[in-house]
Amino acid sequence: MIKQAHTRLVRALPTILVAVAALCSCHNTTDKPSATKEVPPRNTEARYDGIDISSHQGIIDWAKVSSDKDIRFVYIKATEGATYRSPHYSTNITEARRYGLLVGSYHYITSTSSIDAQFKNFSKYALKSIQDLIPMLDVEVRGHWSRSQLIDSVSKFCNLIERHYGVQPMIYSTMGFYNKNLTPHFNKHHLYIGRYSSSEPEINWEGEYTIWQYSETGIIPGIDAYVDLCRYRKDGWLDEILLPKE
Repeated sequence: MIKQAHTRLVRALPTILVAVAALCSCHNTTDKPSATKEVPPRNTEARYDGIDISSHQGIIDWAKVSSDKDIRFVYIKATEGATYRSPHYSTNITEARRYGLLVGSYHYITSTSSIDAQFKNFSKYALKSIQDLIPMLDVEVRGHWSRSQLIDSVSKFCNLIERHYGVQPMIYSTMGFYNKNLTPHFNKHHLYIGRYSSSEPEINWEGEYTIWQYSETGIIPGIDAYVDLCRYRKDGWLDEILLPKE
């Protein structure tokens, strides 16, 4: 009996191996993780497409925030200058991602410390592995820099971002400040422009915004403070600003 069973097993072995190989192939095809997080479809009737936040918003109930289907992305302040780290950042980015939102991080640049020190502060806190969207650099004041010094400083920070994260960052600024201090040097970057108006931002030298921050007084369930509300430009969508995965 044992010998006969062994003979039948040997004869059947090629068939078994083929079946196992097919099963493994099927498993690898269906379960292989995607390179990037899935981009939700755009809702053209949405009032807004995303929000940006800092510690000013305090403790956030991300379960409630994610129930607002108009919110598809969130930019979260991580750092400022060479030493400040937002105390709510880690919780916010973890919870926002857990509830399915695409998330990016931003640094507020200042003239009071070196660009190298500021980049080190940001890159050590805003870990590449937990980002869905490209990093963003918030540029709103010149401080003691001249215009040319500001441009040089922002350029250096952008190059450090690209070396570390693999992409050039988004640039945030208000429309007036950007047109006065930064155009046209950064017009090829994705631009996140604040203009609290019913009129879209206008960028000098044929520049184009990617995201329009159109209100700073948004009210969102789950957040006990005013929130910046943002719209993506009409002819683009979030796949443009996904952070490539290695």
